[in-house]
Amino acid sequence: MNSYSCFDFRLESEVELKELAEAEDDRPAVAIRLGAVPEAIDRAERGPHGIQVAGDRVLLSIPRTARYLVTGGREIVVEPIAGGSERNLRLFLLGSALGILCFQRGLLLLHANAVVVNGGAVAFAGDSGAGKSTLAAWFARAGYPVLCDDVCAVRVADGRAVTWPGLPRLKLWGEAAVAFGHERDALDVAIEGLDKYHVPVVAQGSADAIPLREVNLLARAEGDIPPAREAMSGAAAMAALMAQTYRGEYLATMGLTRWHFEQCAALARAVKLFATPRLWGYDRIDDEGKRLEAAIRG
Repeated sequence: MNSYSCFDFRLESEVELKELAEAEDDRPAVAIRLGAVPEAIDRAERGPHGIQVAGDRVLLSIPRTARYLVTGGREIVVEPIAGGSERNLRLFLLGSALGILCFQRGLLLLHANAVVVNGGAVAFAGDSGAGKSTLAAWFARAGYPVLCDDVCAVRVADGRAVTWPGLPRLKLWGEAAVAFGHERDALDVAIEGLDKYHVPVVAQGSADAIPLREVNLLARAEGDIPPAREAMSGAAAMAALMAQTYRGEYLATMGLTRWHFEQCAALARAVKLFATPRLWGYDRIDDEGKRLEAAIRG
């Protein structure tokens, strides 16, 4: 049995998860074990992307990879599909299946990276291809610890938002990895069949919660003039957070629509949210990183 650190809990896993750091604390444990998983749950409500929900059980089926049964925020049972990719099994385990478990545990998930600046977390959210990982890689190269990649787990209570370390590496497209001085052959492939790689970074050393101070919603800027970021509030902030919730399409089937709305409203009140357009191109990432760094540090 392996013990790994992830968000505000530990994973006690029969599946080796080399993407995660080993746990060295006594936080609550979630079990990941290998076992038989049914193809269907009796009287389950069926939702998008192969999920079925019955009570506190959620079945996630990934063709040619694995079935995952997530129960009550405390256990994930994994049944690999014969001939499937072990790398993709871990990808969906640490992605969609873990996301379902986090929702069961009351954590709001943002589709975001986060770095630590002056003792607080700064998140970069956006759709796939918005440049979240590339920007986080620039901050990592500048000496800022990376808190999480792709998924940022948040808990909001008493008007305060906190987050935790997640995966201690970034997923970069091959061209981006090369732009940051890496060689493809020296990196682990992140997704089977894609030119995307795990890039190790300086991670946050402690597993403790860190205040989440701001969320930057990334977008591609129009033209060649460096754009200013703009504060967002009210309905626009709410809509942005709801749209950038990781695996938010699962929430209605899980009966968490109202919870999701309330969590996003609370988060919009607790942190600063910015619309953050940036100029595109790897030749501009240094200037863009410095410009955003100056804005964040104020």
